Amino acid sequence: MDFADMLLNRFDGEAEMKKNNSALICFSMLETGKLLSRLAIRITRSKSEKTSITLLYFIDKSEEMLHSEDMDEYQHKIITDFIPTEEKDKITLRLFIRSSEDYYADIIQISEEQKSNMILVGINNNEFSSRLLKKYGQLKSEPANSELFILDQFEEKEAQALKNINALLNRDTVSIGLFFDSGTTLFRRLFIPILQKSDIHLFTYLYRIGQQENMKMMIWDAIGIIESDVKIQKLYQFISKKTEGRIYLWDNNKKIGSDFIQEQDLVIIGTEGWNKLICTPLPWTDSLPSTLIIKETTNSIQL
Repeated sequence: MDFADMLLNRFDGEAEMKKNNSALICFSMLETGKLLSRLAIRITRSKSEKTSITLLYFIDKSEEMLHSEDMDEYQHKIITDFIPTEEKDKITLRLFIRSSEDYYADIIQISEEQKSNMILVGINNNEFSSRLLKKYGQLKSEPANSELFILDQFEEKEAQALKNINALLNRDTVSIGLFFDSGTTLFRRLFIPILQKSDIHLFTYLYRIGQQENMKMMIWDAIGIIESDVKIQKLYQFISKKTEGRIYLWDNNKKIGSDFIQEQDLVIIGTEGWNKLICTPLPWTDSLPSTLIIKETTNSIQL
């Protein structure tokens, strides 16, 4: 059974929506963490099981000392603020607050302890811009560039962040999402580029997000796979019906412009599609809104 058939079987009968999910959400800025938590609820919610969400909030030493005496109260305030009241009975929520010298090690430790099947890392653009990841990917696409040479093109803090991101994305046992927060407050208009066949794993997330009202999801099928592959076309039609027409296809006879991109609230893209997108000379890639880059576990994608 190929991946398109597997997805359709999971969606039919709503087996996908009844699946138990456990997500680890990592962040160092509260507003980004709060926004990512609201998004995570949409892509992990289960109709039959309680969703498990673990928050990992990285703070610096001075902030840790500031809250040392009232840490329990501070944790309660964050949890109360992060999860909408109507969702509290549906979610098992845990919060860890840490000052750390090794973010990657802490993320892996907590994810293994909590048996997370998805790790979401929230990065505010003021901390580390998605443009730096774009620059890194472009340098990486040149075979002559060594890793040492590439990292030398960045400041020390940036290079360390890139090393941590690479280490996470190289893990094959858990789904990874990198969320670059550009200040979006609502997720109502989503843009989903499909530039590689492997990007159809995104349909799992579109199916879940599309269950929400007041949502419009535009797919740019840059490689024409939905039209040319009968199984994927059937999968798209199934999701379109189940999401009550909240999913659309971009007309490839039209050019995508920066104005359209700036109207979007969120871009969702696979890692392989991202690597292709950033190496394609499209001017609107410098105008991306908040962006979620997802790498699915390799053992769940068979194309």
